[in-house]
Amino acid sequence: MKGLRKRGIQWSMKERLEDLDYVDDICLLAQRFCDMEEKLKELKEEAQLDGLHINIHKTKGMRVNISNIQKFRLEETEIEEVGSFVYLGSVLSESGGTEEDVPSRMKEANGVFVQLYPMWRNLNISKEVKIRIFNTNVKSILLDACETWKTTNRITRRLQIFVNKFLRRMMNIEWTDKITYEELWRITHQKCRILPSYYY
Repeated sequence: MKGLRKRGIQWSMKERLEDLDYVDDICLLAQRFCDMEEKLKELKEEAQLDGLHINIHKTKGMRVNISNIQKFRLEETEIEEVGSFVYLGSVLSESGGTEEDVPSRMKEANGVFVQLYPMWRNLNISKEVKIRIFNTNVKSILLDACETWKTTNRITRRLQIFVNKFLRRMMNIEWTDKITYEELWRITHQKCRILPSYYY
């Protein structure tokens, strides 16, 4: 972006975060309405220099704790305001996104687990292989981008219950079978905490 004045959001004591970029997905960040207007205008101009155009129908605006009701515009077209949106597979919202993102991740992980159901029931596949596939294909989807979540004890407990349920199904442990969580985690080589230690 042009100019020397920092127009993003405070990221650290000395730095501000201006935008998030990944391939053709761009998320502009600003604390003031006029700064965002400038950024939109400059992005449009820079894109046109390379023969690119911003898709107004895919462009969304979101405000967090802002009372300004002025509408953002691009080429005289009003940009749709939303309360949440998906960026690189994660749900971002006015409240931070965790409450919306966790159910979305659980749904995706559940879908993968169901697709692999024939393998979970296959007695010719070893327990060790099933655990590795569970960790890399189900658990990794569930916890993707978890570093960005604002977690609570309720969310952590919800995630742990979700994982415990699928570990039991994968190991063919019925709900009537008496087994502690600690024993379940031991035989499936799971850490006792679903989220990385820096959450605790």
